[in-house]
Amino acid sequence: MMTKPTPPRVILVPIDLHGINRSTLETLVRIARHLNRGVLGLLLEDIRLQQVADLPFTSEITLSGSHERSLLRDHLSQRHSLVGTDTRRLLNELAERHQVELTFEDASGARWHTVLERDGHLDIFFPARQRWHLPESGHPSRSGIIKCMGMVLPQNQPCTRVINTAGALVTAGLVGDIYVLSSRPPLPEQLHNLYRPGHQVRLQTNFSCDAASLTALIQRSPYDLLLLPRDCLQGIPPDVLEAALDKSGGQVLIIN
Repeated sequence: MMTKPTPPRVILVPIDLHGINRSTLETLVRIARHLNRGVLGLLLEDIRLQQVADLPFTSEITLSGSHERSLLRDHLSQRHSLVGTDTRRLLNELAERHQVELTFEDASGARWHTVLERDGHLDIFFPARQRWHLPESGHPSRSGIIKCMGMVLPQNQPCTRVINTAGALVTAGLVGDIYVLSSRPPLPEQLHNLYRPGHQVRLQTNFSCDAASLTALIQRSPYDLLLLPRDCLQGIPPDVLEAALDKSGGQVLIIN
């Protein structure tokens, strides 16, 4: 009996009305290339905003410019189309340059809720919504497009994929310094592939992986990229996690 081939692993990136800038998309594509992943762009139409748009006399205050913008359904649809077209163009250009397989799908809903509906070999990439810290000035020992990477290693949960992902990004030269967050010191051999001359690996061994701590970490992440095993998020209610990701201070890669 022939064994069924394992489907290729993919990084899913939800794309909503906020859009994603070119620098972040390039980071995503380069990560995918060095992890031997494809990229799935999930073009989202936010049902919540559409419902608000149907209310009479509704408007929103934009974050940039502090002026009101109509939330009429046709305006939202136009914005959705513009963001989708621009993001497709950028991702197609970057994926072709870096030889990464790229597909797109349309969906409706909020980012995390929509991801929860999907099965398969999917890692999930969320761009930063807000920046809570300023990037450090150039440091000769901190090369790579991810100057500072954090990774959570929960106790009593399999973390091999997270560690292997971090190791691959380090080997590719994409990462500067690394911060390992856990409730107890990891075994030295687990972190062996993370060490490189001129780069620091720092351990925080008093990190509690409870729902409140993880939510706060996502919201105010000091890292350019935070690696999280998906299993450690199971205890966080979807609405709470959705809100945390909407306020995220850094890029988040959830490893399935």
